Amino acid sequence: MSPIHGSPGADMTWFRHLTIGQKLLVSFGILLLLLGLSLSAILFYLARINSYVERHDRITVPAIVSATDMRRRIYEMTLLLHSLRENRSDVDRRNTLDGMQRLESDTRSALAFYRTTHTARTHPVLFRMLTQHGQAAMADLEDHALDETAKLLEAFGTSWRAMTAHQGKRQEAEADLAFNEAVALTRQLTDKINTLIDLHSKITTEMKSEGDSLFRQSALVILALVVMLGLLIVATYVIVNTQIARPLKSLAKTADHVARHELSAGFDPWPAQDEVGNLARSLGTMLENLRDRTRALERKTRELEGFTYSVAHDLKGPLREIEGFSSLIQQKFPETLNQTTRHYVSKIRTSALRLTALINDLLRYSRLEQQALPMSQVNVRTLIDHILSDRLPAAPQASPLIHVALPFTHVRGEPTSIQQALVNLVGNALKFSRDADPPEISIGGAVRAQERIIWVRDNGIGFDPKDADRIFGLFERLHGQEEHEGTGVGLAIVKLVMEKHGGRVWAESCPGKGSTFFLAFPDAPSDGGTA
Repeated sequence: MSPIHGSPGADMTWFRHLTIGQKLLVSFGILLLLLGLSLSAILFYLARINSYVERHDRITVPAIVSATDMRRRIYEMTLLLHSLRENRSDVDRRNTLDGMQRLESDTRSALAFYRTTHTARTHPVLFRMLTQHGQAAMADLEDHALDETAKLLEAFGTSWRAMTAHQGKRQEAEADLAFNEAVALTRQLTDKINTLIDLHSKITTEMKSEGDSLFRQSALVILALVVMLGLLIVATYVIVNTQIARPLKSLAKTADHVARHELSAGFDPWPAQDEVGNLARSLGTMLENLRDRTRALERKTRELEGFTYSVAHDLKGPLREIEGFSSLIQQKFPETLNQTTRHYVSKIRTSALRLTALINDLLRYSRLEQQALPMSQVNVRTLIDHILSDRLPAAPQASPLIHVALPFTHVRGEPTSIQQALVNLVGNALKFSRDADPPEISIGGAVRAQERIIWVRDNGIGFDPKDADRIFGLFERLHGQEEHEGTGVGLAIVKLVMEKHGGRVWAESCPGKGSTFFLAFPDAPSDGGTA
């Protein structure tokens, strides 16, 4: 039998001293710790990814929108600039000048707000990300573009005001020169604003790269934690299997051997100081005690068996002499004995024969009880034919009707003991139906779930159903010796035979309507016999 324990390393010695509950607590504690770490990692990276999304929504997108809005205002100022150059009406010029001043003021305010709110340097996290990606120069380019935009916006204001001043003095040449300079400045302003938009588009690309990097990192960390979690689950399964399931399975297997009276089996030692180890040691001690008691019981049984045979031999000798001498008296002195004496001599001889039969039945019961029955496929149809051919000529009644109809021919068992059980049942059927007219005995069978059943039915005197269990007891008789002879051991032998075969025996009856006795043998595949 293989040992129930492995070869745990020396570093696991402490683990073997834990109870099963403590081992499970350690395993599930580590499992919960890894689950907590996994959840923390997921929350951490979700927070970082959310921060990336928040920066993109709060910084980059508003910056691009603000720059685009400034570019729109510059375009509108360009249109107003052309309108100033062409319009001569005082009212139209006044409205155009007001619009130009308002757009210039709004653009200056938007530029100042952009500088204080949307530049990369105003956001440490964003600037640190650019630095980590080697793109810190983008912040410098952004600052330079803002400075240049402010200067160009200042120059543009000077140019368009100079143009309007020259127009008021009828200095057309100077007005045209100022107009051309202002138009050139709007182109430069548009280029600078486009530079800001391009820079933030590149920053958006870097932020996307950062987000992708965070996602990859989170995926790797979560994957690593999931792998560790899976390994821990496997380790927990291995621990439960090696520390609990496998040893318990081995203990159960050994216990099954012990239950089948195979006391040579042994419980292997279990090194752990847990409940399984304690159970293995307790079962080992129990098995050793059982072996000792079994050996003592076997010794006592042998002594008792020897004593039984000795007593039986000592009793059968005088009984044979009593029966022989009483028979001799009946034969030698038939005329000299009066009726009372002949009656007493007959009673003596009958009692001696009955006591001899009782001793023989008890010896038969004792041998069967101590005997191990080798199992094989038994042809019960042949056994029944032999029993009927032997018993019918000795039957006291004339020509009983016999019906035999078995749906099978073989059962698994030991032939001699099965024959003894059938002999007892057929003998009882003949004995208790001898007063029927005519006596009728049926022997049949049935195949049911995992059982093969043989039944013997008669049309005799029957018995009360409440005595159906009692009649299988040792020395149990329902009728007096004067009515029906017997020792009260026959049905007890039948019950013992069926117990030895792992089967069942029971009876069904009703007073005056006969009896049916059933033998149920466990079904088994045929070993060459006919089903």
